[in-house]
Amino acid sequence: MLNIFEQVFKFYYLLAEKGYLLTTIRMALSKYDSTRETTNLARVARIILGPCTDALRAVLKKEMTPAALSHNVKVFMANLPKYTKPPISKTQLQQINCGDYSNFDIPLLYVLLRNICSIPEHRLTWGNKPSRTDRSVSANIERLRLIRNEYYGHATHFAIHDTEFINQWKEVFSIVIELEAYIGSSTDLQDAVTEIKSCPMDREVEQKFIDKLLLIEELQDRIASLENTKVPFLLKGMAI
Repeated sequence: MLNIFEQVFKFYYLLAEKGYLLTTIRMALSKYDSTRETTNLARVARIILGPCTDALRAVLKKEMTPAALSHNVKVFMANLPKYTKPPISKTQLQQINCGDYSNFDIPLLYVLLRNICSIPEHRLTWGNKPSRTDRSVSANIERLRLIRNEYYGHATHFAIHDTEFINQWKEVFSIVIELEAYIGSSTDLQDAVTEIKSCPMDREVEQKFIDKLLLIEELQDRIASLENTKVPFLLKGMAI
């Protein structure tokens, strides 16, 4: 049986599939044709959702087993100062307890890598933009968080110019190379970043990744706002 948060998430996702949540988004995008700039945005979204997130998942897997992670998160949450807002939501706790890292997104991965693992913080400390010369693991984790926030969580524009895209792609590529070296894995993730840079993307594919980029953030915001509220009357008894 689905718990209330899963029900609410599915409820909003179904609304999104019917086009209700994306109507405003698509209206904002309707003034754009498929241009190099909108394609650049779609490529960035695809890189963030794919190899960047997978790189952080691989780092977490290297640092801690699912069983150890679940235990350490419980200890961490139990020792938070009184009245401190937990950095991990109830929905995220359920994901952690399931032990499937493939369901973790960048915000959750960042919290876990920063607070639960024993990765030394970068020179300017967690939560701050690292210096350009700092290529430590924590610095690269921080960079991916900031890139995600800039182009994904806090996106205000629907296009990225070529120069900005190339510069950002080079930065991401370097980060992924360094994280794969730390993980000791193959070059699959950096190969994926290279592939996405120039792979064919038609209008439908572009729209898919831009919609997903914006929709996930919309759903996360709605779930977060509902976690500490009573179940809306209209959802009670609703089969979803």
